Amino acid sequence: MQILLVTEPGVDGVFRHVEALASFLLSHGHRVHLAYSDVRGSDRLTQLVAKVSAAGGMTTNLAVSNAPGPGDVGAILRLRKLVQQARPDVIHAHSSKAGALARALPFLGIRQPIFYTPHAYYGLSGKGGMKARVFNSVETLLGRVGTTINLSEGEKAFASDTLHIPKSRLRLIPNPVDCVRFQPADSAKRQQIRTSLGVPENAILLGSVGRLAFQKDPLTLYRAFAKASQARPDLWLYHLGDGELFAESDTLAGELGIRSRIVRQTYLSEPLSFYQALDGMILTSRYEGLSFAVLEALACDLPVILSQVPGNLDFTEMGLSHCWSAPKENPDAFASAIAQWAADCGKGRPSNHRQIAESRFSQEACFGAIVREYESS
Repeated sequence: MQILLVTEPGVDGVFRHVEALASFLLSHGHRVHLAYSDVRGSDRLTQLVAKVSAAGGMTTNLAVSNAPGPGDVGAILRLRKLVQQARPDVIHAHSSKAGALARALPFLGIRQPIFYTPHAYYGLSGKGGMKARVFNSVETLLGRVGTTINLSEGEKAFASDTLHIPKSRLRLIPNPVDCVRFQPADSAKRQQIRTSLGVPENAILLGSVGRLAFQKDPLTLYRAFAKASQARPDLWLYHLGDGELFAESDTLAGELGIRSRIVRQTYLSEPLSFYQALDGMILTSRYEGLSFAVLEALACDLPVILSQVPGNLDFTEMGLSHCWSAPKENPDAFASAIAQWAADCGKGRPSNHRQIAESRFSQEACFGAIVREYESS
């Protein structure tokens, strides 16, 4: 088959999904074309564009951000031109901007089957106001175009019950994780990584990864960590990511007196070392699709602390042996969960996290299901 993948972000979880899907499709003999944007780019995006081109696929730079703008008109025209030239069998768009551009194509005469993976609807945040109403209205309207692939039960329920997208147009296929690539480190490797980061030998290291933005709620993370660390002088935080709340998060860390106990990195081309350094992973998101970061943490057999929100609830309900949770936007509850996790560290209880990652979220199972949807379209 020939598949056109369309993505706006070239970094973070959505892009990692697209990158892995493209590699899976290429390894199984399919031809991949790519429409992307370098506005939120990375070295791995550059590598993916080169990889697709080297395999004979066509590419185009849409050059758009995640916000609506006048450049969207030129982007959809470039996308239509790519479709006309590449003549893919199916088009698969990822994230809201790419989804809007791709699902507008039928109004411009494009007839190929269209798939859309939202990677968490904005409306899942529960945030009211004009922006949420506009996003929900657009998703409701465009949800009648093509097939939507939801990543979690919570996301699918929102699509059906709130956006009123017909159930016949919805599919539930979770994110996969590459358990060959993501594995726990041995004690020597783990200590080597931590030493390079300047983390004390006796520290308990909690990690969080994701864009510093409203969805991921880094301010709740910092407030919870500050409260928990009052009783745990050995508690450290490794925070990986960048975004519009970087300055506000840094200012808050200074006000809370925790800056000296936070290891900050904005980007890692290969995030494996991040997980291999940790004792546990925390995600304080206001909403999720199905977090790649959590799946990678499970593959590395890490304990997890998660917000009780759509997307994360799928994890909290699957019988994980080392999983704590707290309501979103609740620093006190998260601080309590961090304290419970820290007290459990070192007890040596058997973990089932990697086994669950291997059995339920393999690339062959998850991406294979997507390919079967392509083939039946």
